[in-house]
Amino acid sequence: MRILKPENFPYGIEEYLETVDNKKSITSKSLEEFVAQIQIKTGLDLNISTAIAKSFFAEIRNGMLRGDVVVLRDLGKFYVSSPKFSKNKKKIFPIFKPYKKMIKKLNDF
Repeated sequence: MRILKPENFPYGIEEYLETVDNKKSITSKSLEEFVAQIQIKTGLDLNISTAIAKSFFAEIRNGMLRGDVVVLRDLGKFYVSSPKFSKNKKKIFPIFKPYKKMIKKLNDF
């Protein structure tokens, strides 16, 4: 697996990362459930729990945009691929590759 390096970033990605408003970028129906689990497990209020959840996903996204491989132990890794590094004809696209341990847990349900 090859990783995007800064010289291979799409034009303007550094400027985007410096100016992006992460508060608006993450929305999902299941995000509410994720926030609720943070509240239940930590006892934090809704606003703080929401900020934690949004920051978590924003950091994954921003890491991928920088070309990092974002690894979540026992879950998998997120990264960005591009035609420069793969045979795929699409432009730049995100990949999540779950670890075998996670796949086994899911299949054991």
